[in-house]
Amino acid sequence: MHAIIKAYDIQGIWEGMKKFNKANNEVYISRLRREFYSTTFDPTKMRIVEFLQILNRFKINLASTPQALTNNDIKEQLLLALPSDITWQNAKT
Repeated sequence: MHAIIKAYDIQGIWEGMKKFNKANNEVYISRLRREFYSTTFDPTKMRIVEFLQILNRFKINLASTPQALTNNDIKEQLLLALPSDITWQNAKT
């Protein structure tokens, strides 16, 4: 088993794996944040719990980046993304 490991270029493997780490990829981070802030809630297509799960997926995907989302970001986007009809606007208060 030890001989098999030595036969591989471990440093090269790690360098190759770095390409898949998007934590410092500014384009990736910017795209995710833009998508996060443009996500809206449509009560005819989903439940509020499903919308929160979508927002939390963005938080998870950005967690290891320099621009990680906070719980306050989630709350703010939740309130901003609610429909503008009176029912949902009253729910904000």
